[in-house]
Amino acid sequence: MKKIVFFIGSLNGSGGTERVSTLIANQLSATGYSVQFLSLCDGENPFFKVNNDIKIDTLFEKKLCFKKNYHKALIKLRKYIKDNKIDIIVNVESMLTLYSVPACIGIDVRNICWEHFNFHVDLGLKLRRYARHLAAFACDDIVTLTETDREFWLANTKHRARITAISNPSSFELCEPRVHVKNKVVLAAGRLTVQKGFDLLLESWALVIKQRQDWTLRIIGSGEDHDALKYQAEKLGLNSNIQWIPHVSNMIEQYQNADIYVMSSRFEGLPMVLLEATSTGLPLVSFDCKTGPREIIDPSCGWLVEDGNTKILSEKLLEAFTTFEKDDVYAQFSQAAIKKCSTDYSLEPIVNKWMRLFDNEK
Repeated sequence: MKKIVFFIGSLNGSGGTERVSTLIANQLSATGYSVQFLSLCDGENPFFKVNNDIKIDTLFEKKLCFKKNYHKALIKLRKYIKDNKIDIIVNVESMLTLYSVPACIGIDVRNICWEHFNFHVDLGLKLRRYARHLAAFACDDIVTLTETDREFWLANTKHRARITAISNPSSFELCEPRVHVKNKVVLAAGRLTVQKGFDLLLESWALVIKQRQDWTLRIIGSGEDHDALKYQAEKLGLNSNIQWIPHVSNMIEQYQNADIYVMSSRFEGLPMVLLEATSTGLPLVSFDCKTGPREIIDPSCGWLVEDGNTKILSEKLLEAFTTFEKDDVYAQFSQAAIKKCSTDYSLEPIVNKWMRLFDNEK
């Protein structure tokens, strides 16, 4: 049996990347694969539950200045791969290939880069662009989350790697379809950062409540923009129509207690929140950012909004409120969301694609 290591920044993180990595690894382990996790740093207390038979290691116990410790990290990673007789390394983020590519030189190990953003997003790091080009040339495989992003890689890199699109699965079991609006709650969740566009959502919500104060916006998450967003909401006079909830571990309850999911992200790879929302039967309203929402949302289960257009976002939310005053229409949207998740984003067929990738020799 081949030994697979998922090489991740920190397994202690609570984001979508850590969640889906744990989900895939657990399922592979349950299927009989030999799987382990290796964090670059600070990864011995996973936020999400990891199967007992999955080994958890970390190169460094605490976060360090990796510019100063780069060569030390390479040496430790190379030793780890040799000592653990690793056959396949999956880099859970393209930046990690800056370590794995040189560390694997001369070792018979298959190197896979699993990209979680879209190709055109570098989060202000030129090094990330370099890492992607390095991965395309030096890794054996690139795994993207969408066919759209796969095309970006094919068109913009000199690649020797095989480039395969494998979407993320939803992390929840499919729920029964909803039959009517219960709480008049619009849900949004994610880290309170620029990427997630909550500032844009607040601008839209200020327009929404001019007409419909019977609905509430519930924002779940923590992050560096918390204070700025609370201040913005106060200036817009929104506090009575917004609920702020810090990051929670049991998100399924939050989805189940909401009636519509809204996403205002500036960019995504394939957003886990939309997949999770569909699995619980929530209709969706989302900006049509470059990759992700278009792969998930069609007119049967929600609305796509011109990227970044806060006025149209408010109009589509108001349209959804009016549309869902008819219970039968709301039920149809809910059924369509669950069918979409079941057909395209359930765990078993997606893990089967990973298994075929692993079993297909380089």
